Amino acid sequence: MDTSKVLLILISLAILLQSSELADASVEDECKIVTAADPNVDYNFCVTSLRADPRSGSADAKELAIIAANLTVANATSTLSKIEKLLGDSKIDSATKGLLNQCSSFYKDVVTAASGAIKAISSGSMGDAKKQLTEASDKPQDCDNLLFEAGKNNLLSKEDNDCTNLASIAQNIVAKLQ
Repeated sequence: MDTSKVLLILISLAILLQSSELADASVEDECKIVTAADPNVDYNFCVTSLRADPRSGSADAKELAIIAANLTVANATSTLSKIEKLLGDSKIDSATKGLLNQCSSFYKDVVTAASGAIKAISSGSMGDAKKQLTEASDKPQDCDNLLFEAGKNNLLSKEDNDCTNLASIAQNIVAKLQ
């Protein structure tokens, strides 16, 4: 192979590797900012969550906020499925099913709010996005508190915490962009 072609390939590879490292640093930098603003969000959770989306490798802060909001929607949708399964469980008493129905309503609100936030971020309406992401981060905790007070907090505590943290990641990135 021609020396100039080998050199061109090596230079291209070096540029590709460098841009990949810069993108990773962007995720890490955003997660440092998020965890400084909200100590309830774990840094490793933030990095791992954002990196789970292949788009994060080349994403800027606005795109990372959209990714985090999309992850919030996905988490809330998954939690709604889990709630539906619990509601169909004959071992769950009617009082607990009533609480789960309230949680289902909260999670539907999360999907609506986080989906609205994605549209707001995309259009540059960061104030609206932040407001919607605040709602998206509060609703899972409303569910968690409801279940905790009834002594049933083990039913959805991981889902509640993960959803709150994902929405908080998006919210804190958006706050930085305002």
